[in-house]
Amino acid sequence: MPDKIKRYLSRVRWFSILLQLVLFAVILFAISAWQTRHATRGNAPVFSGLLLPDKTPAALQDYRGKPLLLYFWASWCPVCKLEQDVISALVKSGADNDFQVLTIASWSGNEAEVMQILQRENLHFPVIVDQDGRIAALYGVNSVPSSFVMDGQGVVQFVEQGYTTQAGFRWRLWWVKNN
Repeated sequence: MPDKIKRYLSRVRWFSILLQLVLFAVILFAISAWQTRHATRGNAPVFSGLLLPDKTPAALQDYRGKPLLLYFWASWCPVCKLEQDVISALVKSGADNDFQVLTIASWSGNEAEVMQILQRENLHFPVIVDQDGRIAALYGVNSVPSSFVMDGQGVVQFVEQGYTTQAGFRWRLWWVKNN
């Protein structure tokens, strides 16, 4: 086969691969947008509750000044269980990286039941129990895990539903902090 034809076919193949990757990214973006279509955007709704494990009062306003990852999860959610280590690692490094993490245990039972889960799973992240889903409803959360990344003024910048990697969370928090 002549060299011109080989080069042409090679370019067509690369163009085809690039086009498929772009199409795949557009489909993923469309699915994410559809899944989070009811989620809160803009100014985050305020709420308060008792922060486990020590039952100190906490409110969203307490987390102003630094980017915040607000993470909704449930005890019965298998994807949330996969993400437990990711959230724990983010909490450990949050103070060093100038961001905060607050988790909301929705539809997971009362405070005592959630405390048992935290102890059994050896989890060390701040949790507000949302037994009846009141806080989740404020944010338009209809499935877990759901994540909201807010800037230091409490404005929602990113919304994700489903599994997110530690790198994905860190990138979003870095972006919010630096823009």
